[in-house]
Amino acid sequence: MHNYPTAAPLLIKSVKAFGVKLPLNKIVLMAGVELSSVETLLIRIEAENGLVGWGEASSAPSHGGATLPDMLKSFHDEMHSFLIGKNVLELSGLTDQLNQLAKNAKSTVAAVDVALYDLLGKYLGVPVHVLLGGAKRHQVPPLWLIGNSNIEKDLLEAQAKWRDGYRFFKLKLGVKSLEDDIALTIAMREKFGSSLQMCADANMGMNLAQATQYVQAVKNTGLAYLEQPLDKKDITGTQALVKISPIPIGLDESVTAIDDILQAARDGVQGVSLKTLKLGGLSGVIGAGHICKAFGLQINLASKMAETGIGAAALLHLSAVLPNVNWGVSPTHLYLTQDVVSHQDKPENGFFKISSLPGLGITVHEDVIQKHLVA
Repeated sequence: MHNYPTAAPLLIKSVKAFGVKLPLNKIVLMAGVELSSVETLLIRIEAENGLVGWGEASSAPSHGGATLPDMLKSFHDEMHSFLIGKNVLELSGLTDQLNQLAKNAKSTVAAVDVALYDLLGKYLGVPVHVLLGGAKRHQVPPLWLIGNSNIEKDLLEAQAKWRDGYRFFKLKLGVKSLEDDIALTIAMREKFGSSLQMCADANMGMNLAQATQYVQAVKNTGLAYLEQPLDKKDITGTQALVKISPIPIGLDESVTAIDDILQAARDGVQGVSLKTLKLGGLSGVIGAGHICKAFGLQINLASKMAETGIGAAALLHLSAVLPNVNWGVSPTHLYLTQDVVSHQDKPENGFFKISSLPGLGITVHEDVIQKHLVA
């Protein structure tokens, strides 16, 4: 008989939640929305041995998430007391229990789940992607979002990012007229040539007739996919569009649970956008990603506009592990005027490198958090 060593428990000493509002370094336009700042929930978990883990979930009620006040309430009412004294080595069990304890608080669970992974990785001395199953890749090309008030500004921004090494762009539709959206898509291909990868995201801003007109007009531009053209409740319209579209159709706002992924596969959709905030954290996205592989769905990994370096790091660790991540990885922390981490992950030569440091590989400045607390 072998006598294997038993790891000492990693017990939770304290858990804190911070609601912050952070300014963006540029106005971001989406269909029907103009963003100059963002609200996000940050979770700090400290173990009895002094190690600290951080997690995050942005406010995103339209994407299957929750408002910041609702996330703070679910944390204090349903999760805080439960977590004190728990053993972080039982991570998956803790996340399962939280999902049962707070059935309508996936985003809050997500932030806690990310913090648990960060803490456990630091304790074991391994990066989070090791805990998630091991890296398939050690760098990923980033996807940059383009959404300005006119075509000229879009092309100027894309050109600046092209010089920075970006080669994959997501065009935000519905910000301008349909005619301008079509013209921009064509102009992007003409300007940057065959090295350009691009997709488009309507954020539910189209009806079936508009979406049909768009995909037919841009069918020769090599558009990788059109994301969420129709309202998330318009399943019939989505089914009809998929049948006639020469461009692959993807979903984002429509996908807030595993059942939605299965429905997307039945409808003939070719891919989905996965976010930690709507699927219960790293644990939930890993499970969803493997289901996507089983059904042949492509994966876009995205942060909600705009997560901090905490959420960005979590996203990059997921991008190292998941299969079928062919529809882009879009961390959005670089849109922030000031981040809460000491060293922002940034692309080098067109790629984000996946951290090999323990946990998420980040250091958080709590004084910055205090500066941007929501009262």
